[in-house]
Amino acid sequence: MCRYIKLLLAAALFMLPASAVAADTQAQLTLDRAIALAIEQNPEFKSSGLGIAGAEHRKKAAGADFLPKAGTSYTYARLNEPPRFKMPAGDVYPQKINAVMGTQNVYQWDLHVVQPLFTGGEIYNKYKLEKLGVDVARLKNDTARDDLVYKVKATYFTVLKAQKLQEVARQAVAQIESHEKTARDFFEQEMIAKNDLLEAQVRLAQAEQDLVRAEESVEISKAMLNTVLHQDVNTPLSLADMSDAQRLSLTLADSQARALQQRPLIREIDTTIQQAQTGVKLARGTYFPKAYAVSSYKRQGNQADMRGTEYQDPEFWSVGVNLDWTFWEWGKKGNVVGEQKVKLLQAQETKKAITDTVLLQVKDAWLRCQENWKNIGVSRTAIERAEENFRIYQNRFEQQMATTTDVLDAQTLLTHARSNYNNSLYDYFISRAMLDNAVAGEVK
Repeated sequence: MCRYIKLLLAAALFMLPASAVAADTQAQLTLDRAIALAIEQNPEFKSSGLGIAGAEHRKKAAGADFLPKAGTSYTYARLNEPPRFKMPAGDVYPQKINAVMGTQNVYQWDLHVVQPLFTGGEIYNKYKLEKLGVDVARLKNDTARDDLVYKVKATYFTVLKAQKLQEVARQAVAQIESHEKTARDFFEQEMIAKNDLLEAQVRLAQAEQDLVRAEESVEISKAMLNTVLHQDVNTPLSLADMSDAQRLSLTLADSQARALQQRPLIREIDTTIQQAQTGVKLARGTYFPKAYAVSSYKRQGNQADMRGTEYQDPEFWSVGVNLDWTFWEWGKKGNVVGEQKVKLLQAQETKKAITDTVLLQVKDAWLRCQENWKNIGVSRTAIERAEENFRIYQNRFEQQMATTTDVLDAQTLLTHARSNYNNSLYDYFISRAMLDNAVAGEVK
């Protein structure tokens, strides 16, 4: 029995590392998953999506103006005296007439229906404005999505860069610790001066401080990513590494042309110009008269139940057309039209400014990609040379042919080379994400 228990325990211990590795791999957050989480959870992006729903409600409200409207009213009035019909004596009737024609208490209930027949395009243009407003809200949401995706990518790669720089700092501490140990042994054997040992110890303290700062940078960058994902800032994160950089093949001219074609911000200002044009038409519509078909059903009486009076029938109905035309307002309509024309000119000028900004953003991101890609190759070569330089000075120090300063300087060059490579690599990924955002699509 004990033998079987030991076998089970051994099997469990054998499987534990594998299962732990599998769980760790499964818990890693990929870039695609981070983007999906941000789109699902980020409150700013959710707010942008709600803007579409609000615009849809405004469009439906404007569309309801095409349809007839029904309303009702109930009124009560008490007159100071019953209404009378008066007529002096004369040729028509020889006696003076002073007859009561109604009651002091008047109750009236009205049910009416109004259907617009012609409004000078007011209803149509208001509906068109709100319909274009829905398009603007959707384009704003597309812009918000692109900005959020860029923010996720930038913070994701910033975390990876911070982790790599932390690893470089650890390597530097390990290398300087090893050299400090060798220098201490040499000092104890009276092979080097004490100041050489002290220099190594000071450099080790500096490297340890650099490691603390690198660890803090990792934690801050992870907190920033958690904020973008709308998670608790203290949520542990394990990111899937991305170090396979592909060279950008898209030219600057193609990038700018794609941005002008695809960027939601460009299409948004185009839609805003259409809104301004519709606003001019809406203002011009005030020059025309408005016509409505009106039907009404009424009940009346001298009591609350409105059963009529001896002077009036209890109910009646009517159908008619109402024509309303305000043709003189001292230039008010012309000034309203002029204001809308100015707004149209403003929208057209704004498009020019936005176009220049978009082209500048694309060029900036494209040039950053080129710069960082070149730096990747240069820094990779620098690492190889710095490693060889460090190895040579280590060997020479052990043979008493180099000083501690030589070794530490070589190690500093190696740390800088490794840091420059990681900065260039992940800055390249960030600049690619910036270019994706500038052209509103993934570039190759």
